[in-house]
Amino acid sequence: MIGQNISHYKILEKIGEGGMGIVYKALDSKLKRTVVLKFSSNNFKQNSEAQQRFIHEAQAAEALNYPNICTIYEIDVAEGQPFISMEYIKGQSLEEKIKAGPLKLDEILNIAIQVAQGLEEAHDKSVIHRDIKSANIMLTAKGSAKIMDFGLAQLSLGGSMLTKEGTTLGTLAYMAPEQARGEKVDQRADIWALGVVLYEMISGLLPFCSDHDQMIAYAILQEDPAPLTTLRKEVPLELERIVEKTLAKNPDQRYQNVTDLLVDLRLLHEDYKTNSFKFSPSGQNEKNQPSIAIMPFINMNRDEENEFFSDGITEDIITALSKLKRLRVAARSSAFQFKNKTPELREIGQRLKVNSVLMGSVRRAGKRLRITVQLCSIMDGYEIWSERYDRVSEDIFDIQDEISQAVVNALKVKLLENQKKQMAKRYTENVEAYNLYLKGRFYWNKRAPDAIKKAKDSFKQALIKDPNYALAHSGLADCYAALVLSNEILPPKQIMPESRRAALKALEIDSTLAEAYASLAFGKVLYDWDWKGAENDLKRATDLNPAYASAFFWQAIFVLVGTGRTIEAEAAARRAIEIDPISPTINIGPPLVLFFQREYQRAIEESKKVIELDPDYPYAHLFLGRSYIQQGEYEKGFASIDKAKLLTFREGHLGYGYAVSDRPEDAQKLLTELAEKSRPEHIAAYQIALIYSGLGENDRAFEWLEKACEQHSPQLVWLKLSPEFEPLHSDLRWNKLLTRLGLSE
Repeated sequence: MIGQNISHYKILEKIGEGGMGIVYKALDSKLKRTVVLKFSSNNFKQNSEAQQRFIHEAQAAEALNYPNICTIYEIDVAEGQPFISMEYIKGQSLEEKIKAGPLKLDEILNIAIQVAQGLEEAHDKSVIHRDIKSANIMLTAKGSAKIMDFGLAQLSLGGSMLTKEGTTLGTLAYMAPEQARGEKVDQRADIWALGVVLYEMISGLLPFCSDHDQMIAYAILQEDPAPLTTLRKEVPLELERIVEKTLAKNPDQRYQNVTDLLVDLRLLHEDYKTNSFKFSPSGQNEKNQPSIAIMPFINMNRDEENEFFSDGITEDIITALSKLKRLRVAARSSAFQFKNKTPELREIGQRLKVNSVLMGSVRRAGKRLRITVQLCSIMDGYEIWSERYDRVSEDIFDIQDEISQAVVNALKVKLLENQKKQMAKRYTENVEAYNLYLKGRFYWNKRAPDAIKKAKDSFKQALIKDPNYALAHSGLADCYAALVLSNEILPPKQIMPESRRAALKALEIDSTLAEAYASLAFGKVLYDWDWKGAENDLKRATDLNPAYASAFFWQAIFVLVGTGRTIEAEAAARRAIEIDPISPTINIGPPLVLFFQREYQRAIEESKKVIELDPDYPYAHLFLGRSYIQQGEYEKGFASIDKAKLLTFREGHLGYGYAVSDRPEDAQKLLTELAEKSRPEHIAAYQIALIYSGLGENDRAFEWLEKACEQHSPQLVWLKLSPEFEPLHSDLRWNKLLTRLGLSE
């Protein structure tokens, strides 16, 4: 189109192109001025409803005439294609200015006030922007700020979109929670977006950012951004308060109108001019934030009896240091991937994204105890601090406190008084109970059914020594739940109430124990089908311990997948991986979610990545095999599921695969074997239903699903999205079944 004449405009050059339209610089031959012409894109032109909205919204924006709003001159149609003529602004976008380097506080306040003024004018005219972002704010050479694309944002097809076209539109990183959910929005969504822009101007970072849209959405809906004081030291306390108020997730807790926000911004600007506001304490840039990986302490005795002790000391130091918000600590399961290996420090730093490593060794001789520790820098490999402790076993709690405090001092992490108390918190003073608890945790981390039974016995023995040991009660709750989940031969009706009692007892002793809330949620979702209650408990767990990867993981794979919220589920699963990057258990989250999203090829690719971390991890082989079967690659599917050695319920999935791959005799054989292997009081009903569904025997499938409900089979948590039961969806009995589970539409 360059050089062509459109109406009385001559096209000079193309400025840009997005999902919604193409933008050109043009000359208005009538008024002899340079303008911008915006034409709708080809995809947009084919949507008549969108075209009508395009014109309607442009007409609404045309009524706006304000210095801080880009002026729309006219709306016209050329060859059946509508276009908009608007003011040409010579300058740079705010996004470009932010990328060029930090803005001064005076600049930040001046720009924010001008943008707020423009929004105030628009809102007074009942026009909501819906796509405020730094790229839509132009800065002139004289320092004026002008809002672009006003009134058109709700039509924008560019940027990340959370739902299908026509429901949630805009740029995801700047969306208010209600906008991201696809709900109706009002002027408070623009206030949120301006808060995001303010945060971006102050820190140079977006408050909610990730490589994955799902994680951005999850952060917007569930998480708080990093405090500005940790990103820029000269942030006034009042400015931090203003930003926090604009970013309140509940719209009722935000500024209710831009006028109130403007009052606060102007008052703050006046304080700045008179140098009379208070600054926040010095913060620390995230890039330089202290971070540490605690490597598994070496058991110098070389026997399993003391292996649990050295592992336990490592875990307790990880737990203590993880309570400090200004110190990022690599998760236990990721750090333990290096156990019995001798990686270089740089490899540890690169894989766990830390800048320091704590290594240690433990030797026990009778009641005597020797622990040596060494803190090293990843950057240069030099030792930062080291110590040797020669004590008696009864001093173990003091030794752990001293090590944790020494690390904090060496890394120059500032502690508040309550953080010191949290870090030094002891859950028992009984050394025998503590040793039994460490043994229980040692076996629990193996996850195999036999090991979990040993863990359960150890936790019970610890509670005999100290009945008020909250962590042991929580560990016992997890063992009960895991035994049901990993081995359907045990009847859930018998086991899950025991899990709930143990979790409630832990919370009765210590209501601030994140692990106990997660344990309670485990039972609520797997046994009670109390989706909301489980979600609330897991949220409480992550509030108490934001570094608790398992809580995010369980929220993803049970609550969010179970209720069909797969976008949030993938975000929560990837959040767990950010905390715990090389744990096979945590890394199974994305392939599981992708499988239930019907994205089988991506699920296959992600499952293979988990197998690279741990070639024997059974759930990775299970979901790899299920994905292959759904794609019709049956032999690959059978081979993969067969490798899921530790999972008794793999047989149901094999039987389903045989059924849909035209091997009904093999499916019937597995049905017989399942009935024979099950205890008389507990037949694995869900697995039998799975095979009948594959065989197309819907009545029998429903019959056995009803029995699974009576048994409270934990596999029912995934029933709603399981592709294996898709043939049953058109039957009226399906929705009745979902209603029973609290999952009906």
